[in-house]
Amino acid sequence: MTRSVTPLRWGVIGVGRAGRARVEALRADPRAEVVIGHRGDPAALGLPAALSLHEVIGTVDAVAICSPDAHHPDQVRAALEGGCHVVCEAPLAGSAAAARALFDLATERERVLHVEHIELLTPSARFLEERCSGRVFEDGSLRFQGETRRDAASVVHANVARLHRVVDALGLPTGHRTTVCKVDDFSGVLEYPEGELEVEFAHLEGLRRHTEVVLRLDDGSVTQLNRLVFERGAPVSLPRSPLGLFVQDQLAATARILDGARPYVTDERVVAVLALADALASAPLSEC
Repeated sequence: MTRSVTPLRWGVIGVGRAGRARVEALRADPRAEVVIGHRGDPAALGLPAALSLHEVIGTVDAVAICSPDAHHPDQVRAALEGGCHVVCEAPLAGSAAAARALFDLATERERVLHVEHIELLTPSARFLEERCSGRVFEDGSLRFQGETRRDAASVVHANVARLHRVVDALGLPTGHRTTVCKVDDFSGVLEYPEGELEVEFAHLEGLRRHTEVVLRLDDGSVTQLNRLVFERGAPVSLPRSPLGLFVQDQLAATARILDGARPYVTDERVVAVLALADALASAPLSEC
């Protein structure tokens, strides 16, 4: 006989683009029930609209924070202090110190704080990680362009998802240099024992998203162009998951809360990549 499990009751803060995706993911999770939303347009998805964050916290078991970046720390803190588990869109905070304080609070309150990093769930990210494992990185580049994100702590913090992508594949760098760091423009270098990775981020209103990762290894190169991956110049056929990225992330969050499952991105890695972003954004400019 299968024992029924009462679904976790969820509220969503910020029912915009990411919030809508989160609501749909929650509705695809058999152990979740989304019951209320706040800010954005909850009514468009058939959800009651709460008048305040505290009304949501008093109604649910868990909260999904999908609001602009600058609001994440305060909203996460309020939800944890109110006794809720939390899923937060990346970045968790605008600094490593702020993120560490939130993880410590979650531990103190015996709540799960799960940070979404769906880019690491993509087939391309998984292929890059597997392909780089055990190989020597010689040199390469990471380039990303997209629309401006004024709510981010810096142009580097707006790109923590891209930094996670290369750290997931290559590990944390041993050093770094920053050559340009403006409001919407960054260039620098991540230093590894055997080579360097050039990094460029560019943001502009209306700029179409484009990701390019080139990693030259001791036994050949791998390249990602948006969703496509090439190995030694030849296209790679990647497996497809029947589940969307947000659904995969939501199921992982629920498993952490209800089953004590391990996260696919550890708290320590979240803090370490934010520390890297802090360092790149604050480093004195150098000439390369």
